[in-house]
Amino acid sequence: MSAQLVQNHEENVYLTVTVSPTSAVHNNPDGLAVHPLLKHLGRVGELQDVQVLSVPRVNWPSVQGAVLDALNALPGVLRVDVQEKPKSRAKRGGDEL
Repeated sequence: MSAQLVQNHEENVYLTVTVSPTSAVHNNPDGLAVHPLLKHLGRVGELQDVQVLSVPRVNWPSVQGAVLDALNALPGVLRVDVQEKPKSRAKRGGDEL
């Protein structure tokens, strides 16, 4: 069982990368760290083909293009998504039910 990943969206930008199950990066996902600021954190839950990476938020504006281009150019990478900060949810009052 994998440990749950705690994400700090104030300090980091998170990317999910979907890879082909027949690609080399599927068997060696650390190969997705194609930039010095890019850190491989692991897979998304039990999904074998979706990996999570992070970049420090302070550096993201200056490296965004290079990171996304490098990831998309890797053989076997099917999709790269930038994760948005989670939105806070309002709690319903007890009298609304």
